[in-house]
Amino acid sequence: MTGQSKNFMELAHNNPCEGCPAPCCQMQVMPWVPPRALMSVDHMRFSLLFPGTEFIVAATGEFSLVKWSTCSLFNEKTCRCSVHGTPKQPLTCVHFNPFQCWYKRNFVTDGPSPDVYRLNMARYEVWVKNIEFDDDNNIKALPSFQEAQELVKDIPLDYIFKRNKALVKNEEVRATA
Repeated sequence: MTGQSKNFMELAHNNPCEGCPAPCCQMQVMPWVPPRALMSVDHMRFSLLFPGTEFIVAATGEFSLVKWSTCSLFNEKTCRCSVHGTPKQPLTCVHFNPFQCWYKRNFVTDGPSPDVYRLNMARYEVWVKNIEFDDDNNIKALPSFQEAQELVKDIPLDYIFKRNKALVKNEEVRATA
């Protein structure tokens, strides 16, 4: 165990969303059928041609399409939902468990995401070169999770989060670094 220990009362009164830039409110994650053949790999490339789009691939082998788009109910100045705690709040958000937040764990980090790797067009172009196809254009082998993370680790992402700030384009981060 790392860091200081906390007791139940400290954790129970802690707001896990405090200081989070709310990636859950600034991206849509939609399941995607894992590619099996040349045309499904090409469909990924086609999808990446649309601005604000990337793929995430989970360590478990699941693929998802990510659309970087901020929820219309999200207040970017306060980094909070404008209808939180009201009947207008979507049930998806009402029932979300912030104590097990997958978004914060994978998108508000300075290092590689522990559960996913992300593919924008630049990363896809490196990743796709490492796919093996058979004579019928079916996929024989994809890079493993660890291999893919290593392949793309030095290629910048278009969208990143900084703690206590909303979504920022990578060019903005480089300009202030």
